Amino acid sequence: MTKSKTIGFSYKVESITLQTIDDTLRTTESFVTRELIDQINEKLKDRNFKVDESSLRPKYLNDQFYIDGFAVEIQEPKTVGFLSGR
Repeated sequence: MTKSKTIGFSYKVESITLQTIDDTLRTTESFVTRELIDQINEKLKDRNFKVDESSLRPKYLNDQFYIDGFAVEIQEPKTVGFLSGR
């Protein structure tokens, strides 16, 4: 088993904030989670990391939406080849 490097991240989703519906409920506009993950992956690509989707945690801070989580180092798959001769 190979060891991989991990980094933590917090991503501020600029376009998503909580809006008041009534005294007991605040909501965001609808959004596609996959698009947010793709945006984070694009920013992390230069550092050779990708989002570990099982680690994602949503967070609101002053009505602003954030996604916190971990990203793992992208590792090229190792292939094993066999040569056979006749």
